[in-house]
Amino acid sequence: MTKNILISLIAFCLLSTQQANAQFNAFNVSKLEVYAFVRQGEESIKKATATLYEDVGNTGNWVQVQQLKTNLYGEFGFKLDYNSKYMIEVAKANYISKKITFDTNVYDKTITSQDFYFNVDFVPGSNSAVNDIPVGNVYYHQQKNKFDYELTGEKAQAK
Repeated sequence: MTKNILISLIAFCLLSTQQANAQFNAFNVSKLEVYAFVRQGEESIKKATATLYEDVGNTGNWVQVQQLKTNLYGEFGFKLDYNSKYMIEVAKANYISKKITFDTNVYDKTITSQDFYFNVDFVPGSNSAVNDIPVGNVYYHQQKNKFDYELTGEKAQAK
């Protein structure tokens, strides 16, 4: 009887270790979850198209990964792998589209689940060559130990 209890106890410990390792591995493959609110002034923009691109091999060759529409509240979200480069383009007819880049390089750190929230402020108009330049760049700020952003393009020049 003692032998059966001992075998059961060893089996339980091994099972617990395997479950802990599975949880740890799942933890290490977490993603950066980005959420956006698309608006013009205080009005949310529903059914805008949000397209996610990935820079394959850091070559500047952007490949479309996913596309979706904003919900009734003008919201959308994507899950991004760490140590990659992405661009999100948000577009809708009669508005100037916006592009935001994401550099998810975390410099070999183990990152717990992090979320990044941002607004996309639409301006009525039509697209031109000017909006080929991303309006912002999101990156991992090592000193703050979190993701941050910087403005680029026309907005950054105006400041």
